[in-house]
Amino acid sequence: MLTNLGPMEVLSSLGSGMEGLTESEAARRLGEYGRNSVEEHGKTHLVIQFIRECTHFFALILWVAAGIAVLGEYLAPHQGMAQLAIAIVIVVLLNAIFSFLQEYRAERALEALRRMLPPKAKVIRNGRLIEMMADLLVPG
Repeated sequence: MLTNLGPMEVLSSLGSGMEGLTESEAARRLGEYGRNSVEEHGKTHLVIQFIRECTHFFALILWVAAGIAVLGEYLAPHQGMAQLAIAIVIVVLLNAIFSFLQEYRAERALEALRRMLPPKAKVIRNGRLIEMMADLLVPG
């Protein structure tokens, strides 16, 4: 349920007040909550990302099923096992392509968000308005 809170109620719910946080409380919260930043992970080559999509648990089960279908075609030719193997491989590859594209787009959106975030912010500390690095902001 959404409720409309007034400014004082919001500040109270965050454990703050009109004078802002003290430096020591801000430092404590920074230790508790960590930096206010979008984590950047090391870049993985696109080919490796695609291979990961082809080798997750469900895909591995399907690869095994395709292998069994190929073996079935070898042991009993013309029973439709070759077509089944091809269909399974196509499903795995299509799933990998769609998953890869979705992850790729999500990474690009995250990079765009990171570029849009301002590097500095104005905050009230010990009753004074100061400017500080945005990644040092804490709740309250």
